[in-house]
Amino acid sequence: MQIKLCQDGYQSAHTMSNDVDNNLAVVYIMASHCAGPHAQECSPAPILLSQETVVTERPLFIPSIYGSQVLSEGSDGVGQSTDPATGAVIAEFARAGAREVDLAVAAARNAFDNGPWRKMRPFERGRVLQRIGELILGKRDAIARLESTDSGKPLRDAYWEVDCSARFFEFYGGAVDKLHGSSIPLGPDWSDWTVKDAIGVSLHIIPWNYPFQLIARGVAPALAAGCAVIIKPSAETPVTAYEFMKICQEAGLPDGLVNLVNGRGSLAGDLLARHPGVDQITFTGSVETGQRVLVAAASHAIPCNMELGGKSPQILFADADLDRSLPIIAGGFLTHCGQVCNAGTRLLVHRSIHDKVVERLHEKIEAMTLGAGIDDPDMGPLISKGHQSDVERYFDVARQEGELLLGAQTPTAAGLAKGAFVRPALVVGASNQARIAREEIFGPVLTVIRFDTAEEAVRIANDSPFGLVAGIHTTNVSTALSVGERLRAGQIWINAFGIGLDVEFPFGGYKLSGFGREKGMEALSAYQQTKNICIHHPMPAN
Repeated sequence: MQIKLCQDGYQSAHTMSNDVDNNLAVVYIMASHCAGPHAQECSPAPILLSQETVVTERPLFIPSIYGSQVLSEGSDGVGQSTDPATGAVIAEFARAGAREVDLAVAAARNAFDNGPWRKMRPFERGRVLQRIGELILGKRDAIARLESTDSGKPLRDAYWEVDCSARFFEFYGGAVDKLHGSSIPLGPDWSDWTVKDAIGVSLHIIPWNYPFQLIARGVAPALAAGCAVIIKPSAETPVTAYEFMKICQEAGLPDGLVNLVNGRGSLAGDLLARHPGVDQITFTGSVETGQRVLVAAASHAIPCNMELGGKSPQILFADADLDRSLPIIAGGFLTHCGQVCNAGTRLLVHRSIHDKVVERLHEKIEAMTLGAGIDDPDMGPLISKGHQSDVERYFDVARQEGELLLGAQTPTAAGLAKGAFVRPALVVGASNQARIAREEIFGPVLTVIRFDTAEEAVRIANDSPFGLVAGIHTTNVSTALSVGERLRAGQIWINAFGIGLDVEFPFGGYKLSGFGREKGMEALSAYQQTKNICIHHPMPAN
């Protein structure tokens, strides 16, 4: 057996990729210093062994963490996370119930009310956040591989996710000592000013598509504002949340400031959202689940930051540079198999170039390779077999409402049959009123709709229950700016649909896409309350 060392890994042995030339399977021994009945320490090394070798290592076990307590059991039993490319169990985790929820909230409450975090000078807190960012980058390879295996995304996307996560802590670490209030003039003998107070205990309900990055996106500004945090990861992708917890501990973050609660959203998530010890909720996910979270939050009247679904338009004008625009458009609906809230899944294309555009996009997706994310294919699997069935049902809808190009087949190759794979799809001939053009599919399906004028393109783009992002592709500056002004969406891209590690500017939606803003300095407002202080100081009579 040949051993090749790597930086980090899991506890369980799990086939990560195939070495075709050597007829070897690469298996990672996934080691984490975890507690619980399955805990063990072992050398973090990928092991190369023949494909006939039977691997019997147990999956990684993920505990819950409340303050300084690391609990290996949960009152709701044990959950499992599977590799969506193979269906293999890669992790087990303690599922929290009412008891564990109370413990987590108590730990966060104590850390906020009595802990040292808010007593530290702002620059000191900033240094801790910067240190978290440094440690994330130091563990970049290990975290990316964990994320790729747990969520199915191609490895290059997982590396981006880790890099972006580090940027959040760099950015907000530098912002901690710049959270100024304002001075309000009231005239002679009066002084008035505002201060920014931390809102308290912040609950972060994390989806499964970008778990590590979305933890960082919310937790970094919450900590910068002075809050304590409870993280509730998706039961589909719990693995890297535990890695994040260990990084926080290594960085010197005080106990209880960040707590980890794994479990079912319908139980642990709901109990957390209704808990009177929680002061604010940041949620990313579907509209339906978000509405349930809002009802729970309303039971004790706390504010929420909601980043919900999308059916984002990309508008392609006849004068656009197709060689530049079409790869952007394709990336806008194919990244992470279309499982992105801001995916550009409606393409509004000028009638004069419609057929040419469809032909070129068809050629691109027809040539795409599918595979396990760790092998860095063109596109990885969907998150689960259940979600695969959901997406395939929309293929049936597409056949009824338009013409489905590709996408009708479920891959049957031996290496793909056990995974949650689908082929990307183009839908042409459907109207903007069709279900396929109005409902969020969360899969690699692009609906192509013709338009004749800029006014018609704006009308079609805005005719949606969602308003998260929009893209405009044109070489005419006047067209770009005038259309951008009229689109009802929270973020407008012109000749682009993403900029890489884009943490500096705000992100959020209109309409059913939610409210509040993530990223940028605007994100801090979700975790702050404004306090006004007024002093009457008249001149003494004598």
